[in-house]
Amino acid sequence: MSWLVTGLTLGGLYALIAQGFVLTFLTTRTLNFAIGEFMACAAFLALALAAWGWLPVAGRIVVAVIVVGIGGAIAFRLLIEPFGDAGPHDVRWLLTTVGLSIIVLNVLTNVEGATPRKLGFATVSGIPTILGVRVSGQSLLIAGVAVVVTVALVLFTSKTSAGAVLRAVSMDPDTASLMGISPRVVGAVSYAVAMGLAALAGILWSGEVGVSVGLGSPLLVASFAVAIIGGLTSLWGPLLGGALYGVLTQFSSDQLGSTWGETSGLLLVVVVLMFRPQGLLGRRIEEKV
Repeated sequence: MSWLVTGLTLGGLYALIAQGFVLTFLTTRTLNFAIGEFMACAAFLALALAAWGWLPVAGRIVVAVIVVGIGGAIAFRLLIEPFGDAGPHDVRWLLTTVGLSIIVLNVLTNVEGATPRKLGFATVSGIPTILGVRVSGQSLLIAGVAVVVTVALVLFTSKTSAGAVLRAVSMDPDTASLMGISPRVVGAVSYAVAMGLAALAGILWSGEVGVSVGLGSPLLVASFAVAIIGGLTSLWGPLLGGALYGVLTQFSSDQLGSTWGETSGLLLVVVVLMFRPQGLLGRRIEEKV
């Protein structure tokens, strides 16, 4: 049963990152493929904040999340929003976010080097046993945070007036703008929140594997796959997609060898796209002509 427990906990990490893809796609129909580098930036910022001994651990995490979230909003304004009026088939934002990823990766490598470093805080010690399987406490923390974040986002969008604004922009940005709602402002806020969640994931994951330039890059494909499986228009989607992807890849690795691990997850993406292109929990998007 080790593949089941490990798959679910790892799926929680993927889900937390995938939530960033979902939030930006819901409001802007765009994705930030530099999300892995935002995770790394957050980890290095948290490492720098470790010198602030007077600030509690939670405070350091909050500061790092806010700063990286603001960076996400700026990236939206400068690199993505300028192409927002060019129509749904203009994907220049994809090239700009990939370019941003390369630039940030090179800058971090030149400034910080490639050697991983220990974060020293935001970690959970101990290795509890679940269903007879020993699991990292840090991995359990990340999975728990993914669940809490998802529930909070769902409640926010369904129970608050600000959430109603987000839903309106998600459903029909043109009509929302006629009602006095600015899709651009909503898009910037969603990017800030999405990159803030990526920052949180980066900080918590660095507590497990250390702070490094390549912290988030290896997780990009799996997290994007999770977002597609669950549905890019569903806030619940990342949890379902993360569980399915994590369990399937771990089961395949355990039974068929590591080569089939990620391959089986990507095959699942292909199957989902064939039979339900909007994802398991996503809604079909109608384009106006």
